[in-house]
Amino acid sequence: MATPLVSAEQLKIISIRLEADRYNQPLFLAGNGRSGIVVEVNIYEDLSKGFLTGGIVIQDDLDIYRVADLVGTERIVVEFETPDRSSGIITKTFIIEEITDNIKTNDQSSFLSMALIEDIKFYNDLIRFSKAYTGTGEEIISAIAKDKLGREVVIESKVPSFQQAFRYIVPFQDPLSAINTVLSKMTTESGLPFFFYSSVIDNKFYLTDLQTIIQEESFNKDRPFVYDQFNTVQSDIESQAVNITNLDLGLLENTLEIALDGGMGSQYNSVNATTGSPFKFHIDMGDWFARLAEAELFPKEQNFIAFDKKFIADPLQFDNKSITDYNAKIVTRVTSQPYNDTNGFSQEAYPAAEIYTMIRKSVISHLMKNIYSINMPGLLFGFSIKTCVGHQVSMNVKRNNTDIKTNTTIDEKRSGDFVILSKRHCFDVVGERHTVALNLSKLASRSIQE
Repeated sequence: MATPLVSAEQLKIISIRLEADRYNQPLFLAGNGRSGIVVEVNIYEDLSKGFLTGGIVIQDDLDIYRVADLVGTERIVVEFETPDRSSGIITKTFIIEEITDNIKTNDQSSFLSMALIEDIKFYNDLIRFSKAYTGTGEEIISAIAKDKLGREVVIESKVPSFQQAFRYIVPFQDPLSAINTVLSKMTTESGLPFFFYSSVIDNKFYLTDLQTIIQEESFNKDRPFVYDQFNTVQSDIESQAVNITNLDLGLLENTLEIALDGGMGSQYNSVNATTGSPFKFHIDMGDWFARLAEAELFPKEQNFIAFDKKFIADPLQFDNKSITDYNAKIVTRVTSQPYNDTNGFSQEAYPAAEIYTMIRKSVISHLMKNIYSINMPGLLFGFSIKTCVGHQVSMNVKRNNTDIKTNTTIDEKRSGDFVILSKRHCFDVVGERHTVALNLSKLASRSIQE
């Protein structure tokens, strides 16, 4: 029977237990009909990582550290479900990575804080291998994940990677590092990056791309999250569920840092060691983003790229070059054609396709330019893949305007559809409350209307 819904932060912890291969039976830390000693559990998802991380805080009245003889190979197994049981019971298994704090509060008690890492990551880091794989990026990543980690890769991308099939010889790497190397070569036909991540909802890997992400509607399109003082006093569950309790815009608009990383203007040079042919190309990201907008890659309601091509850096205006005209970063590579039957890892079908690796890095730099951090009740993040990293959420923030007549006007720059870059699930075990902290970003904004 489903638990009656009384709060937008409601959560049901089934059990949290400590397991080890040397134990005869698990030690229950919370749930399973016991009062428990766990204070808080945090689970982190990250779009740039193929694994979860976490943390747990224990009020160690029972001296678990000594009695269980913790040594760093124990498993923490967390089982939970939403009040309506819509997602079933979610089970996540972590390994204790390290004990970060062990504070004695008095003679009878202490607080124990432990950093956790998903079990598949712990296993991954112990593996090193060398093996040749041939195929598209998607095929090679799926093969490595299945071959070495025994996990399925769910391809969420609606568009294939632009690069033709190639051969990658894994040079004694761990599986996830090998996957990240392959990922660094992959882009869409528009130069947008691919991402490989893990989700809290299951034990699968996911592969997606930025084009697919920004072209799919956010799961809350019809009911955007709101940062609105009026909404904070509403007592109904629906209003509580979309209420942003904290909004932090962090470090914003660091254009110089992006420029120095090649995100504005850069130069790519290569020499083909097989043919001796040189290749040289200047990359203007302003022009590149303009072409993406013209191709209607971005949704019509959010296709404005905040890019000042008219800016002239020279204070004397003697050097009239735009910021994108400079080669703030120059990359030089030596390519080759090592195989007759397929492309090598550093080889592309034609020289101009080589610049896509630099375009990919520049796009990621722009995506990371403005990161918004928000805190929310956990109700709408009820463990569906659409609410995980690698997807979008809609958010509305009011303008900073004290004029009552226009106080409901939406701030176009701070509102819109945002990509979920990372997410922290915070489980208050004692209060059975679930909140989330999100890091969000967007490549394009809504057009600003005066």
